[in-house]
Amino acid sequence: MSKQNKNQPVQQNFHIELEAHLLENEIWLTTEEAMAYLKISRSTIYRLRKQQSIPNFKLGHSPMYPKHLLTKILMQRVIRNVKQF
Repeated sequence: MSKQNKNQPVQQNFHIELEAHLLENEIWLTTEEAMAYLKISRSTIYRLRKQQSIPNFKLGHSPMYPKHLLTKILMQRVIRNVKQF
């Protein structure tokens, strides 16, 4: 057994619960499909990924984007812009 240093933070296992109905009906977009859906350039989508402004994950070497969450993020930004007026 090894002693734990009292100054070291205790590691916690985080578990994210996903709603099953969202996963069943989710549509996953490739980079090209997400670019067309959002009407943005490749460099913009890469910048948003790097800034972690849009959700994505890599399947092999290809990033995939959940369409439902992209739509939700867009709607939140639209509502925020409307409130500013």
